[in-house]
Amino acid sequence: MLDLLRAWLFPSACAGCDALGPGLCARCAPTLHDAIDFEVDGIPAFALGAYDGPLRRAIVAVKHGERDPLEPLAELLAARAPVIGALVPVSTSRSRRAERGFDQSVELARRVAQRRGLPCVESLHKHGSAQDGRSRAARLRATDRFRLGACAELPPLVTLLDDVCTTGATASDAVRTLAAAGVTVRRLVFLARTAPDRHTTTTP
Repeated sequence: MLDLLRAWLFPSACAGCDALGPGLCARCAPTLHDAIDFEVDGIPAFALGAYDGPLRRAIVAVKHGERDPLEPLAELLAARAPVIGALVPVSTSRSRRAERGFDQSVELARRVAQRRGLPCVESLHKHGSAQDGRSRAARLRATDRFRLGACAELPPLVTLLDDVCTTGATASDAVRTLAAAGVTVRRLVFLARTAPDRHTTTTP
């Protein structure tokens, strides 16, 4: 009932152009040509596009607690991102989760996993402060920010999912935590990458 009332009072609009409708409309959504393939510490990584323009505005909206862009962003990831094994979201800090009312990486991973018929293993838990506002050097120095929560059985092969790749330090830290538990991370998937080197036009 509350969701229906919210939708009536505050109808969904595109974070890119403010047009009523999906949280990211087809006109503002990244195209296949915007996709970026790269590597983080030798692990293949994928992003829907550069952290810029309408994609950036949609991600920032989610970071500010807006849920409307989650569905269209998850739809794009489910259609385009290469995934191997189970999906593991790279969780945000407890303080960020409290501010937003949800964890954006977890919400995205759940939606992508449902669409792709894959398991979503929410085993990574982040402690310490968020990376936002830190210098590049400070981001790269930060380590041991994740622990593994209670899980019946960790899958041997996984794909990590996060919102933005800046230096790759957070993803690398998460990879080390999982590797210590015998889990191999085969892919990294992001919504966006800052300062990308290369764009690709291939479909995963």
